[in-house]
Amino acid sequence: MNKKIYVGIIGLGQMGGSLGLALKSKAMKDRYHIIGIARKEETLKQALKIKAVDEASLALRDAKLCDIAVICTPVDTIVPIYRQLSKIVGKNTIITDAGSVKEQIERQIEKWRVKSEDTAKTKSVNSTLHTPLSTLVFIPAHPMAGRENNGIMSADGEMFKNANIIITGNKNPAAEKKVAQMWKDAGAKIVKMTAKKHDDLAALTSHLPHIIAFSLNKIYKEKKKNNSEIDALTAGSFKSMTRVSVSSADMWAPIFAMNGKNIKKHLKAFIKKLKVFEKALNSQSQLKKEILKTQE
Repeated sequence: MNKKIYVGIIGLGQMGGSLGLALKSKAMKDRYHIIGIARKEETLKQALKIKAVDEASLALRDAKLCDIAVICTPVDTIVPIYRQLSKIVGKNTIITDAGSVKEQIERQIEKWRVKSEDTAKTKSVNSTLHTPLSTLVFIPAHPMAGRENNGIMSADGEMFKNANIIITGNKNPAAEKKVAQMWKDAGAKIVKMTAKKHDDLAALTSHLPHIIAFSLNKIYKEKKKNNSEIDALTAGSFKSMTRVSVSSADMWAPIFAMNGKNIKKHLKAFIKKLKVFEKALNSQSQLKKEILKTQE
């Protein structure tokens, strides 16, 4: 019998909870042992209740002996958590994440690692490091999955079924293979690309749509103040457009900030297209042409 794989999931919101449930599914329950780590006891209780984890802890140090540590927290906390983990885990632990932005995270981790190693050498204290930073492996990943609800109770063990998991790290093929297999066991498909390309494309397909949804929902709420009848007219198209507008601000504000350059580029292109339609509103034939152009 194969040895169980110990996975530490740091952050038990929808993403972390769903990964735990997927890896504890009937087909996988004997393959993985899940240690869930979160800041709130209530979250841990819920994670245990829905059987998303085998163990629950408030302490990051309990990821110490995991084979894989998955950081499933807002993107602005990934690097700080990585720094803490680097002082805790052993040399055989693979650290990975589930963040929606990749280039800045990769760059910040590499910059910190180099700086820390240089400082250790200068002070001749390299031997005091729990694990030499040069041996630590970080595999950046991003599951293209998720729903507008938030928290552990919105977790779904089927969330990653046939979803694409983008992996942007390729410095350690053996470690990358293990992380990829974990996501495959959760039901996902693996796609590889550079962090730079990922952030550019994700800005268009994921980040910009959320900005549009937040903005449209704000306009709707302002209009509703003096037009209570508006809800009688909010049918399929409006609901589809604003579905994600209830997504967590704690999660999305850091994403927008960290990938701002790419988002601005696509936002400008979107505004330009809107102005084309604005200009065409006086001509039905021109509007038809513009609509058909979008369907070519």
